[in-house]
Amino acid sequence: MNEVVAVVLAGVVMAGCEKPILPEEDASGTGAVTLEFMAGGVTRSASGIAAYASKLNVQLFDEDGQKVFSSVRTQTKDDDDFGRLAVELADGVYTVVAVAHSSARSATIKSPSVVQFTAQDGEKLTDTFCHVSTVEVSGESHSFTLPMYRAVAMVQLHLTDETLPQDVWYIKADYSGGSANVNPTTLEGITKSKQSERRIKNDLRLHQFFTFPYMSETGTLKMTISATTSDGTVLMKRTFDAVPVTRNRITTYEGKLFGDGDWTATQSDFSFVVNADWDGEVVVGF
Repeated sequence: MNEVVAVVLAGVVMAGCEKPILPEEDASGTGAVTLEFMAGGVTRSASGIAAYASKLNVQLFDEDGQKVFSSVRTQTKDDDDFGRLAVELADGVYTVVAVAHSSARSATIKSPSVVQFTAQDGEKLTDTFCHVSTVEVSGESHSFTLPMYRAVAMVQLHLTDETLPQDVWYIKADYSGGSANVNPTTLEGITKSKQSERRIKNDLRLHQFFTFPYMSETGTLKMTISATTSDGTVLMKRTFDAVPVTRNRITTYEGKLFGDGDWTATQSDFSFVVNADWDGEVVVGF
């Protein structure tokens, strides 16, 4: 029987607990199936996604939409077979949903169209890749190579102040307009979210923040950047009302947080062969 890999894109949800991939949890069946995930549109080794993510979560759904695994399958970068999952499946057609990321908590995959990441305990969204496809299994061995695609946009803050006040303890970013949850079928954010992250004093110059553009490939964020002392006193605050974000692209805000100046934008437009690479970067000076 011909192997079928119809690539769709799907969703993820962060779970509070994680379970390693254990052979005894495999669904009963006669079809030995190997799923190998790669971080782009060209063939890569099983460890290829390790260059972009430290965790892989996988769930399968049967033809009735029911989960095959009782809990999401989890691999970490330290696992020998990171990026390759071997299971025994009964004959049939299955939907494969996978998410690669570097968050501390695992993703709970609710369905091929809903994935959410927790905001608890200071968890932050990281560079994230998704895959959804259907695979057909008969009573024989099968091997599928499945590409994963970046689902996030990145906003990068580059501070060019020659010096920062001694009492600046951390840089905080509060932003809204994007999403912390994704529909990997479309690679679009599915809920508007307010996200908040901070970077401590030992790394104040360059900061990266991730979001899923809401219901679109592109969108805008309202972002407030503040420099704060250890006791929470705000020394400087800047608000940007329309930060452009596009899936698989980087928007860089560059300038002096404690200096005067207007924001100016330049667009760099270039692409790469491997889908794991960013498509381009917007640089905004201030």
